[in-house]
Amino acid sequence: MIFIGDIFKPLAWKANFDMEFSTECLYCDTDVTRLRGYRIEDEKGSNIRVAVCPNCQKVNAKY
Repeated sequence: MIFIGDIFKPLAWKANFDMEFSTECLYCDTDVTRLRGYRIEDEKGSNIRVAVCPNCQKVNAKY
């Protein structure tokens, strides 16, 4: 299960880049204004999409 606030683990979750978002991170005070969206497969084989901060690597949203 993947939760908001988790540290992003692209290799463990079989992640593929999906898109970018023009929004700020909820967790770090950085000037980065583009979150990266990834399509991932979790340990149960379910496909979900998450938005991740490239600076702190935390999951900010599911979409």
